[in-house]
Parts: sequence; structure tokens; C-alpha cells
Amino acid sequence: MRIITLLLCSMTAVFYGQATYTSANFASVGDSFYITTPEPSALQLDYTVTGAGIAWDYSALVPQTQELIAWSNPNDSGYKTVWCFLNGFFFNCNSQFNANFNLANTATDGLVLQGFGLTNVVNHLNKTNAALQNKMIGAQVTLNGTTVPFVVSYTDPDDLYQFPMNFGDTATQPFAINANLSSFGFPVQIQSTGQRTNLVEGWGTLVTPFGSFANVLKLKSTLVQTTTITVDGTPQTTTTTTVSYQWFDPAHKIPVLEASGNLVNNQWVPTTVRFMDIQRCLTPQAAFAYVPVQPDFNPTNNGVTVNFVNLSSNYMASSWDFGDNTPLSTLENPSHTFVCPGLQEVTLTVTNTFCEPDQVNTFTIPVFVSDSQNAFTTSVTVTDTQLSADRTLTGTTYQWLDCDNNNAPIPNATGQVFTPTADGNYAVQLSTNGCVAVSDCYPFAALGNTGFTQGNSRLVPNPTTGVFSITGAASAQIQKIVVWDLLGKPVANSTDISHLAAGWYMVQWETDEGVFHQKIIKQ
Repeated sequence: MRIITLLLCSMTAVFYGQATYTSANFASVGDSFYITTPEPSALQLDYTVTGAGIAWDYSALVPQTQELIAWSNPNDSGYKTVWCFLNGFFFNCNSQFNANFNLANTATDGLVLQGFGLTNVVNHLNKTNAALQNKMIGAQVTLNGTTVPFVVSYTDPDDLYQFPMNFGDTATQPFAINANLSSFGFPVQIQSTGQRTNLVEGWGTLVTPFGSFANVLKLKSTLVQTTTITVDGTPQTTTTTTVSYQWFDPAHKIPVLEASGNLVNNQWVPTTVRFMDIQRCLTPQAAFAYVPVQPDFNPTNNGVTVNFVNLSSNYMASSWDFGDNTPLSTLENPSHTFVCPGLQEVTLTVTNTFCEPDQVNTFTIPVFVSDSQNAFTTSVTVTDTQLSADRTLTGTTYQWLDCDNNNAPIPNATGQVFTPTADGNYAVQLSTNGCVAVSDCYPFAALGNTGFTQGNSRLVPNPTTGVFSITGAASAQIQKIVVWDLLGKPVANSTDISHLAAGWYMVQWETDEGVFHQKIIKQ
């Protein structure tokens, strides 16, 4: 009788010790959880121990960073319209979309891939009584300062979990996804295929810094993935095997502990450890990235839009200073339009208001906005009669300056074109979008009353390789010749300029009829 009693007790313990985890236990729309990543020492622990009735104790994990993950309605992700359009669902978009997706979460706020930027990357999933499938990824693609929505559907969904989970269950499912970005101007194609094998390999109790769990299942998820990235027609293929150990408690809607890593020479090497947690006062760490990584001013748009990705941890509030005297932004992942080229010091300040007192951290990155089209040029074209600023951007204002008078503004000289009334050196102050710049000083030799009517006189040949001559009426009885460079310095006093560097020069000559000027180009 005693043996029978012990056997019954043992069978009862086994029966009640093994949990069952169903789709109803898993997260739904509106759920959110704090996930903590412990200090790197966590990677030294053994997460492979498994079997029946195991007591896993990871209470020694030391929290380091924390994030809030949320599960949302895929209708709110911003990618429904694009998905329906690409699949031809013009009149039944809502019904088709809702039939395919009922859950979404953010995969990453942003990343840079093959030189272009992806932001707001969102997984679109479908949870049923039998499985949780990842079926589509939506992202914002940034190219040349322009951001557009982009979706990639799995041709074979990735079955993340099978339901219900019971000890000993195993399942292997293939997956495939293919993204061709050529239509967006990126000569990039990404193809990924593989299979995921899920094995519920253990059950028992678990302890983490969050608490004790008396009834958990341990899932081993093995992902074998072959990815081919083709850039400009050149493919590069890699195959990786990732193993993730996850502990599930039916009382909680996500894994209460997860340790992931890669198989390297048949040896599992952990790379990340995360556990479900309470909100904690942890030191904030500010960090961010931005796309495009090489922003370039676009004259058509009169600026360039840069998307900033907040990579900070342990924070509840953000403040962005874009370094261009524009108002601060408190958005988590803002977009900002820079209207001037040049270097801007962008600073992110994050605050953990859960702490008492608040804890603050800042991070600064210099963002350089190029001007490949030279829209903000400060060059000036000088003719025989006037100076003309080359910048033509809409809204530009001009103020001509007298370089020989400490750059004093010249009254009423506020047009793009300026006609001096006296010899001298002149510059122009340009203001576009509130960005002010001053050109170099340009020499100008003002013409006398006869100078503007020098008739048929010409410098020939022009351009010249060295020696030129003066033809026409004004060439009679030349008394003096002076050749000036761009800085207003006399560099020659004859018609032979073969010793001068290539460029353009101003030739001045005196005759009985007056003083004359013409531009000549030395090749």
C-alpha cells in the first residue's frame, strides 16, 4: 500500500508539474511589458540545462538596461494601405488585412542596411489557436532625404510558436521572405529562406530577479537561415544557426526569460539574455543613429529630411536639439528637415523620471549636411559692367559689401546683380533660409564714360595660351597695359601672359580715348 501511495503521489506531481501554454496565454493587442537586459556577466551562465522537473535559478542576474515592448493593432502600424495596394486589394482592403494580421510589434526603431536607412520596422503577425506566425514586415525606407513606406510579405510565414505548448512537443516549419528594393532606387535584393524547429524540452521552476515561477516550460527554438544579399548584381550568401531558449509561464503573456545565441563550430555561444521585469530605476544611457547617413541638401525640396532613431536605454523622456536654432523636439524618434548645409551638432538628452531624483544623460553626434549641387554657392560672376551672385535659391536675399571699406554694406545694393560706380573690391552677403554667408572679395575696375562704349575693341585670341593682342578702334595709341588677377593684384604689364597660371584676368589699357577694360581667359 505504501508503494502504491508513493507512486500515485509521484504521478500527481508529474501531472501538475507540467504546464500547458496556449494562445490565450500569449500577448494580445494593448499588452506591454518591461524587458530587462542584465550585465554582460549573464552571458557566462549556463542556459542549456534541461529536462523534467528542473529547478532553474538565475536570480543572480544584475539588471543593466530596460525597455518597454508593446503589442499593438496592425491597423495602426501605418502599412495597411501599402500592403493592400501591392496585393491588389483595392475594394476589400480592410477584410483582407484583418484576415491576415491581428497583432503587431516593433522589431526595431531603425537600422542601416547596405547604405540606406530603415526606420519604424514593424512585424505583422497572426495569432491563432494553433500558432503565432510572422507574416509581413513594414518599414520606412529613406533615400536621398525622402522617406516612403515599404512592406515585405513572407512567401512562407515564420511560425514563431505552436500552440498549445506541452512538454515534449516538437515542430519544424520552413519560412521564406524576399525583398527587392530596386524599385526604390536601391540596387539591393535580399532573399532569406530556412526553417525553425521548436522543441519544448524542459519543465520545472524558475527564479529570476523579477520573481519565482513554479510552473514553467522551456522551449528550444532553432533557426537555420540562409540569406543572400545581392548588391549591383553581386550576391553574397551566409548561413547562420541561431538557438533561443525561452521559459514560459501560463500566468505571463511573454517568455519570462530568454537567452539567445549562435552555433559556432557546433558550440552554442550566447549573445543576448533578457527577462520580463518590473520597472526599475536604472541609469539612462543616451544613444542614437540617423538616416540617411550622408544627408545632402535638395534644392527642389529646399532642404533635406533626416530621420533620427533613438537607441537609448533606461529613459522615459527625450529631448532633441538639432543644432540649428530650431525648437527642441520631445518625440522619441523625430524627423527633422535641415534647411542649410554644413555641420550641425545634434544632441539627444534622455531622462529617467522613474528615478528620484530624475537621472539625465546626453549624447551628441555631428551631422554633416552636404551640398552636392552647390545650391548654396557663394561664387560671383564678374563681367565688364557688373557683378552677379550665382546663388538662385528661392527666398535668397542679397547685400553687396565694399571690401575696401571693412565690408561696409553698400546702400541700396540689395539685388542679385550689382553695378559698381567705382573701382574696388566687392563681396556679397547672402541669406537663404536664415543661413548667412559672405562671398570672397572680387576685384572690379569701373569703366569711365567712354569705357562702356569701347566699340569694336577686342582681345584676341580669347581664351589665349599666352600672347594676345588688342584690336579695334580703342587699340590706337595704347599708352599702358596692366593685367590684374582675381584679387586685384597687378600681375603683368604687357600682352604676354604666358607666365601666368590658367584662369581669368582683367586687362586694363590706356589710350588717348580713355581707359578700357576687358576680361581674358588664360588657358
